[in-house]
Amino acid sequence: MVQVIIGGRRDVKVSVLFSVLLVFAVSVIPISVHAGGWVSVHVTGLLPTDTTCIISSPSSPSVIAPGSAACAIQVGTGVANGGFIIGVALPGSYVIQVTGNQGDFAQTLLSVG
Repeated sequence: MVQVIIGGRRDVKVSVLFSVLLVFAVSVIPISVHAGGWVSVHVTGLLPTDTTCIISSPSSPSVIAPGSAACAIQVGTGVANGGFIIGVALPGSYVIQVTGNQGDFAQTLLSVG
């Protein structure tokens, strides 16, 4: 399960839950964030043999500000934490993907307003 927490204003926190695509189950709560906002990512359910991970957007790489994505795995657990800053992107929905070095990955939609 992957949880994305969006925090733009201090009083607004929204979560999105989605599952690793090995199961093909995706649960999404509608979310919206603006350019410059921070997105925090927590992942469980990746392969325990993963040692590294990356956060990307297959639908539009510019939605993630260059150099802002960071992802770290607790080796042997399949748990990863990271985040990124929303870059320059037109309003719309974008796929956000977390990929383990063994090829496993999870995706969700992120709404940029």
